[in-house]
Parts: sequence; C-alpha cells; structure tokens
Amino acid sequence: MTVVEICVEDAAGVALARDGGADRVELCRELTCGGLTPDFGMVEQALQYAPLGGMQVLVRPRPGDFVHTPEEIERIAADIRALAVIGEGARIPVGFVVGVLGQDGTINRDAAQRLREEADEAPLTFHRAFDCVTNQEEALEELMNLGYDRILTTGGDQSVAQPQRLRKLANMANDRLIILVSGGLRAHNVAAIARQSEAREVHMRAPAENGSSSSTDGDEVRRIMAALGRGV
Repeated sequence: MTVVEICVEDAAGVALARDGGADRVELCRELTCGGLTPDFGMVEQALQYAPLGGMQVLVRPRPGDFVHTPEEIERIAADIRALAVIGEGARIPVGFVVGVLGQDGTINRDAAQRLREEADEAPLTFHRAFDCVTNQEEALEELMNLGYDRILTTGGDQSVAQPQRLRKLANMANDRLIILVSGGLRAHNVAAIARQSEAREVHMRAPAENGSSSSTDGDEVRRIMAALGRGV
C-alpha cells in the first residue's frame, strides 16, 4: 500500500484531505512560493481534523533559497520547539519538515543535526532543498546518518518526478529512511509514478479551483486515492 500525504494550507484542507482518505497531511502557508511556516493558531486548529497517520508541519522562515543564516536557523529551531508544545498530547503523530543547505550545495550538517535534536523523537522530513544538492547520494547518506525519517524529493528535478532516479534513491535508503516521492503528482499520473518509482509514500497537492472555500479539493483527494486502489 502506498501512503498518501496531501499538502494543505488551511484547517479546512486538512479535513478535506482526511475525509478523502489521505493518510497524512503536510500543513504550510503560501504554497505559491513553495510553502512557509504556518501560523501557530492554524496548526492548533488543524490538529483537530488531521488524519490518524499524522500531520507534518513545514518550518521554513522565508521564501527563496535554503542557505539559511545562523539567525534563521535559530528561528527554525525555536519554531520547532513551539510547535512541539502545540502538538503535545495530540492523538496523531506531529512531525516537522525542514531543509538547510551550505553555500557549496551540500547539506548544512551542523544545522541539520541541530534541527534533528530539536525535533527529538518527532518524525522529521528533509524537504525539497534536497533537489538542490550537488550530490544526492552523499546527501542521502548524511541524512540517514543524522537520523532523518524522510526525504521529500522529485529525484533532482525542479518540478517533475523522476521515477528511475527516485527508485535508485529508495533502494539506497532501503529501510533506513523513506523517500517521499513528489513532483507534479495528481490523480491522472500518481499510480504510474508510484509504480515506476516503487514509492512507499507519495506527496502532492489536490488544488481546488479559485473561489473555493479551501485551497484543497476533496474530490481530487478521492480521485488520487482511487487511482492507487484505495477508494473510501
């Protein structure tokens, strides 16, 4: 069974993803720039509606590149601590999504280790900053050694999933880390990409039309689940 994570921007989207059958959600704001840390009040509200598989919270302080200053890294760490307090006692797993790079296109090891420690035992995903590294094999090994749980990636492309590359990364990771497959996935192509990449987990939006009450389309979530043989 392929686990489905839907990226959402509001509490209504969390509920729509859950009701559509999604296993897990990632909550953020301002997806037009790739997503930023959501308001803490929104996180607290969204927890009421999250699916049993959990909610991942993006912790990214600004748009643009992933080469963060020491001050930005401190802010990310502080946000993780604050969000962990909000998630205490939640009925579902609450995890975090982060990504920090060095100027040379490698993982910022010291910062990545610091954020792993701040997250404690919560699930921790390294986001698509991974698609900007110069050597994905080395970066994968480093993140596994640091104890990250997942890497969100297309396999190196800026926007489109690369199934062969994703399968190679998943084989390298084996059971030490999950490759969370992304990159333009929707109901019409998710099954083929999941099969070709041998994905254990997939990540995508289910965007609603402009003017809808939420940025997430519950019917598209159902179509995604049905395409993977998991209709509700």
